[in-house]
Amino acid sequence: MTLTIDGTVPDFANRLTALRSARFTELRPGQSQVLSAYAAEHLATPDLAIEMATGEGKTLLALLIADYALDQGRTVAYLAGTRQLAERVKAEAEELGLEVALFSSKSYGATTLDDYHQGQVVGVMNYWVYFNSSPVPKPADLVIFDDAHLAEQPLSSMRTFRIPDKAGEARTLYRTICGFVIAHTASYPGLHAMQDGTARPGTPPELLSFKDWKTLEERIRNAIEASPYVTDKEAKYVWPIIRDHLGYCGVLIGPSGIEIRPYHPPTTLDKWYASAKQRIYLSATLGTMDDLQRRVGGRQIVALSTADPLNAASTGERLFILNPSPEEALGPNTLAWALDQSTKAGGRTAWLCSSHAEADALQAKLVAKSLTVFRLKPSDDSMFDSWTHAAAGHLIAAGRYDGLDLAGDLCKLVIITSVPQASSEFERFVVAYLGDASFMRHRVGQRVTQALGRANREPSDRSMYLGLDPLFARVLADPVVRQSIPTGTQATVQGALQIHDTDWAGTRDTCDSFWAAGSPTASPPVATYTPPRRRRPGKKTGGSSTVSSADLEVTAVADMWISDHTAAAQHAREASDMLAAAGETEHAAFWRYVEAHAHFTGGTSKDITAARNALEDATRDGPRTTWFKRLRRTISDLDGYADPADDTDQLFLLWDEWRREAGSRLAKELSAGRVLLAGSHDEQCAGLLVLARLAGASGERPPDKEQSATDCRWTWSTTKRSERRAWEVKTVPDGDPPPLIRGDVNQLLGQIQVEKTRAPNTRVYGCLLTPATEVKRDAQEASHDIIALINHTAALHLYDLLAERIQQYDALCGDDSASSRGKARTKVEDRLPGGRWLGALLSPTHGKLLTKADLNDLFPN
Repeated sequence: MTLTIDGTVPDFANRLTALRSARFTELRPGQSQVLSAYAAEHLATPDLAIEMATGEGKTLLALLIADYALDQGRTVAYLAGTRQLAERVKAEAEELGLEVALFSSKSYGATTLDDYHQGQVVGVMNYWVYFNSSPVPKPADLVIFDDAHLAEQPLSSMRTFRIPDKAGEARTLYRTICGFVIAHTASYPGLHAMQDGTARPGTPPELLSFKDWKTLEERIRNAIEASPYVTDKEAKYVWPIIRDHLGYCGVLIGPSGIEIRPYHPPTTLDKWYASAKQRIYLSATLGTMDDLQRRVGGRQIVALSTADPLNAASTGERLFILNPSPEEALGPNTLAWALDQSTKAGGRTAWLCSSHAEADALQAKLVAKSLTVFRLKPSDDSMFDSWTHAAAGHLIAAGRYDGLDLAGDLCKLVIITSVPQASSEFERFVVAYLGDASFMRHRVGQRVTQALGRANREPSDRSMYLGLDPLFARVLADPVVRQSIPTGTQATVQGALQIHDTDWAGTRDTCDSFWAAGSPTASPPVATYTPPRRRRPGKKTGGSSTVSSADLEVTAVADMWISDHTAAAQHAREASDMLAAAGETEHAAFWRYVEAHAHFTGGTSKDITAARNALEDATRDGPRTTWFKRLRRTISDLDGYADPADDTDQLFLLWDEWRREAGSRLAKELSAGRVLLAGSHDEQCAGLLVLARLAGASGERPPDKEQSATDCRWTWSTTKRSERRAWEVKTVPDGDPPPLIRGDVNQLLGQIQVEKTRAPNTRVYGCLLTPATEVKRDAQEASHDIIALINHTAALHLYDLLAERIQQYDALCGDDSASSRGKARTKVEDRLPGGRWLGALLSPTHGKLLTKADLNDLFPN
């Protein structure tokens, strides 16, 4: 038991009574349980996490702890996610009878600032006020992190220099840096498309090896300092902090931007964090303490537990509905369905996006439909105020699943556009390359839970939540994801999966029933979840949920930031050993890579040998997955010879992404795509999108209003260049098709020129899909050097060959471990064409038709 400075145990019930609040007269049972446990065991716990259900009064108990801390002669900072939430904390504190000072950007009264520094009042502010390059309030003895996950963004952004691929000086700098890397090495096949601006939004980012980064560091530093972008309102604060630590950073280049950042935030080195005698983390969904530490970048966190379980809060009625189709989140039919629900909900709608790139795309679509849009940006909550005062409108938030209070009549519809599994380039890298890193799947469960609480705070609330991403059902059925969803939310998620199984008819009926009901006492929706008659123990899941490697990870990053490369390497190695023992092979290999990076920063020949040895150990007997292949190329680089990337990596990254999305529906989706490719003109165009994915390309159908629009557009990137193909689909009525004539070619010739203008640095050819078996001489001459003429039967055969191989790969992946995926790739790769086969296959055919026989010659049996 920990005593106060006067030798007594604090009595928080008496403390509440002494404050004589008219509103807060007694503690709720849950508040009493938590405060009793705090008083008995945790007065001196440096990092303490308190998880309580939404609506159970976390703010009051935190304010009582703050009041107690002031009486102990400590200073107190209460941090909230937004200015509006900070104002709400201030209002609640005043009703409690506790004096507080509200600080915001450029609003620091001299008297109130002095009172805070002297420990006379609680300083209340948002995270960005307390954690920035030059904060005004001094470090506090007690720091309270409300909606604790929201601390991740300001803490990370302080040492993340981001160069977005957006119009202006940022794009010029982004493409300049891409050019530097491309000129230096052929190790990153995705970069050509990123530099050209033709990469699809979901393209996995490229992590530059520390060897390549060291070679390019000075040139890129000079380019940044010469760019006007470095004076951008956000960049100008981060650059002075990071410019002298570039060698200790990871560099990720993705389609939406470049991130130069430490692998985790080295928050333990921040005075405003480290000076505190105690830090308290509050949330309704804290998740594992290991991952909370990883996200904050701080010290080990202890979860407060009570003798008896806390009661779950009553937050009204909520209905979670998933997109039952395979169409993408912002596809025309899915978006139309979402907007129809928005109309029925009336008033305001909130959209939660996983990334700013996705939010940008959504904003453009809604504005094009003449809808009123309010875009919420980090550290700028003015749009939230405007939205709350508008009679109707669409609020778009990126990466915000906690801290938004949309309860009551403010908002009845919350739309989650994509599965919240990655909100930064680093998280996207983990999802794509470290498939067994279970902490990312835990984050999905946490974020979904947080999203499902945005508009449900009180018993009278009644709201609908839409999940637009077709991946939702697959992800929510993942046992690791489900493990991180609290008991109180499980029925909502299970109900969503059951409704999903009713397809569009049942889904639409359920939505209509919900809006028609009008009150929580009306009839329940059509599809509801019925729990099993007898609850089973359930499957136990392992992974990083059962191993605590975060403390070693965070310590390694902090060591590297202060140039202690020996300690950094040791701690990274220990983290890797822990993860390997938990069965996370790829995740463990990543921390061996960090170990090698730490050794490499030492700079001596002995250090470089140690770096190579770390990678050699990591890859010895390692599976043939893309991440392990990348590590082996880094070894070659350290040995002094080039080992260019394998363009097949992109194909398997796309196949793995598709397998994650489709799950058991993969065969069904492949069958549906085959039917489309054999159908009418429009169906064939849709089938080409599926074939593109099978072949490792990104397919899209340009909008009808686009000038000289092709029927379909394929884009992919190799280590040599970015490739694009403009497709024209020709069909004829039943019967023998006539020969292909010059008129069939002419339209495509114009489209190719337009595509070359749009992507001047990309190799652009045309592909003409035709049922014809003969080609007239004038058509041969016109298409000779710029168009691939493809017989429709050949396209169907290509589809069959690739579909058979991805299904074999999927079957061989088994438990989806790195080992299984590596063995499956080895087996299937032997049955694929070698080299840059897709570019060669879809190159000009010099007036000849590509036939089924040509494909048989290309593909090994």
